[in-house]
Amino acid sequence: MFLIMDPYEWVTSDYKLRKNRDLEEMQIDINKATSANAYSWIIKGNITMKFAQYSERVLDVGCGWGRELSRIKNAVGIDFTLPFLKTAKNYVKNDVVLADAHHLPFTSDSFDFVVVSEVIEHLTDVMKVLDELKRVLKPKGKLLIQTPDKKLTLSIFISPEKCGHVHEFTFPELKNLLEAFGFKILQRTGSTIPYIPSTSKFEKLNSNKLFFSFWKFMNKIIPLKWDIIVLSELDKKT
Repeated sequence: MFLIMDPYEWVTSDYKLRKNRDLEEMQIDINKATSANAYSWIIKGNITMKFAQYSERVLDVGCGWGRELSRIKNAVGIDFTLPFLKTAKNYVKNDVVLADAHHLPFTSDSFDFVVVSEVIEHLTDVMKVLDELKRVLKPKGKLLIQTPDKKLTLSIFISPEKCGHVHEFTFPELKNLLEAFGFKILQRTGSTIPYIPSTSKFEKLNSNKLFFSFWKFMNKIIPLKWDIIVLSELDKKT
């Protein structure tokens, strides 16, 4: 179990941090873009920290404004959204690069650990991206992917198209895809709180304490994983 922080405290403290920063240059609503499922961020973040501390070099694909980067000294971030990167450069000391995940600007075998959080569902060619991730990872390198679960998440609140989702996966689908590229699944987990897209009229529930309390109670009765968080290891021989 990787949950070490109350999700309501996580959301409210993170919101205050962002509100206190100069975000006027942003072309999108940064508050909505980064206020997704609190539980999943905590779980994924703790897995990230667990493996990042043993990695010489870490890559954050789709780093956004640098929330994860700020906690990892040996990480490089890439993003395709210039306003996000401008904010990240003012927020973190890490290197951040404007780059496309389909064409990573790094040499082969460059990283020990790669994080791809809430990104893969937006990519046009997932096969190409996985091929690139395989290329830049060292043998036995770790890959952490977080993505909404197609079976549970978006159909309840909003259509995938309005969230900019090009692809969606169930866990078996993602598992089969990763294994086809030589990745061995080490761990699967996920959030017990429904993922509410930033474009949904219900998005404000992400920071509602009663909403969290209700789903924490429901999880004791019907445990569900509303998103997919998968840690895998690369076998370069495949």
